[in-house]
Amino acid sequence: MYLKCGDLISGRKLFDEMPQRNVVSWSAMLSGFTQHGFFNQALSLFVYMLRDGTSKPNEFSFVSVLQACSLHESLDLAYQVYAMVLRLGFDLNVYLVNAFLTALMRHGKKEEALEVFEKCLNKDIVTWNVMLSSYLEGSCLDLPKFWVQMNHEGLKPDCFTFASVLTGLASLDHLNMGLQVHGQIVKSGHGSEICVQNSLVDMYITNQRLLDGLKAFGETSEKDVCSWTQIAAGWLEYGEPAKALEAIAEMRMMGVIPNKFTLSTAFNACANLAFLEEGKKAHGLRIKLGVEIDVCVDNALIDMYAKCGSMDGAWGVFKGMDDRSIVSWTTMIMGCAQNGQAREALSIFDEMIVKGIKPNYITFVCVLYACSQGMFTNEAWKYFSSMTNDHGISPGEDHYVYMVHLLGRSGHIKEAEELILSMSFQPGASVWQTLLNACQVHGDIETGKRAAEQAMNLNRKDPASYVLLSNMFAGFNNWDDVGKLRELMETRDVKKVPGTSWIKLEKTA
Repeated sequence: MYLKCGDLISGRKLFDEMPQRNVVSWSAMLSGFTQHGFFNQALSLFVYMLRDGTSKPNEFSFVSVLQACSLHESLDLAYQVYAMVLRLGFDLNVYLVNAFLTALMRHGKKEEALEVFEKCLNKDIVTWNVMLSSYLEGSCLDLPKFWVQMNHEGLKPDCFTFASVLTGLASLDHLNMGLQVHGQIVKSGHGSEICVQNSLVDMYITNQRLLDGLKAFGETSEKDVCSWTQIAAGWLEYGEPAKALEAIAEMRMMGVIPNKFTLSTAFNACANLAFLEEGKKAHGLRIKLGVEIDVCVDNALIDMYAKCGSMDGAWGVFKGMDDRSIVSWTTMIMGCAQNGQAREALSIFDEMIVKGIKPNYITFVCVLYACSQGMFTNEAWKYFSSMTNDHGISPGEDHYVYMVHLLGRSGHIKEAEELILSMSFQPGASVWQTLLNACQVHGDIETGKRAAEQAMNLNRKDPASYVLLSNMFAGFNNWDDVGKLRELMETRDVKKVPGTSWIKLEKTA
């Protein structure tokens, strides 16, 4: 009673005062310590039990001990305990096999676990579920084959099985098998379990089947914060951030308290729409949740303020963070660069380096973007060189795009072309298009033609290259070449995407 109520001190005191103890007394203590996370104490108590010698451990004792071993940093104890299990003749006990499998899986011993699994003659649903969870933690590639094997052997899945399989299939984008599993769920009667319903919604949304995900969501009897957040995130990924905010608002009307994932989705939706006022309301929710929030939510909040043009708000969040990740610093750098504060962006980067924060690939993309926005040519070359020399990061196409953009805007067309030709890998169409745009601005027709030819060869259907070259010809009243280019676009069936814009009027976007 004491142990199950969480009063371990009283339970241990009563245990120590017992004049006689049997295996049930010891097993109760082992189970209580393990279930409440005191696995080291449980293992110490097991050693004490063996030394005492008045009671031999039974199956229930070993289950608790193996569970404690699975949480211990060393797997050696699990091997020793399971050796005792085999020596005492408990090897056919499926509960002990399951506990040992869990220990192996938690320590990444997948091959050994598979060997134990295959030798087990009386597998139950827990045995299969342990193996399924291992596929979710590692590679899911073998999960479909494992699921087929499980069905072939006639085992009836439970709600945990269905939820695990759907999660794995979602990560593999395996829609066809997901549809089959959905059919089995309907037949089995497990469709009302909330974990199964949420996994089903996730499977459809991940496979770009938002309407099917919405239908599954509508059939969910009890919707929790995970259910609502999945739908909001689905709308956001589908390109409907306003719908995402509507889903979160409806969730709150239903009395469901948002979590950190809900807030991240809300911040991202507000950032996409540049809805500063809605973002501030979501910020208020973040403050109410307090310690339950992690650094990822604050990073999304910084990004929201920056994309809404409120750098004061972004700075306020950034300075108030106790634990800043590389994403936090990078988001601030990009935010400043996007809002006309290129010099401040570079100052943030320099401060980050002084504090010993290691930049990554994306950080340097943002730094070079800031340089291109501020027309800082010398600084750009310095940071571009330090990527490889000081930080061991090989420049990628994104970095070259901003270097070419900066050099092109500065009028150094020849230097920009030479930089492209010096790349250690084949330049993509975006690099040549950036050079082409610079040639249009500065009227360098010959270089522009070469850049356009390279870009078109890499992507014949991209209208940007044709439009840029056409505009350059038109700027010099070269209408014959403009006409030829238009004919070429028709021949190649290149469609120009029309431009769009939006404003918010009376709360309507």
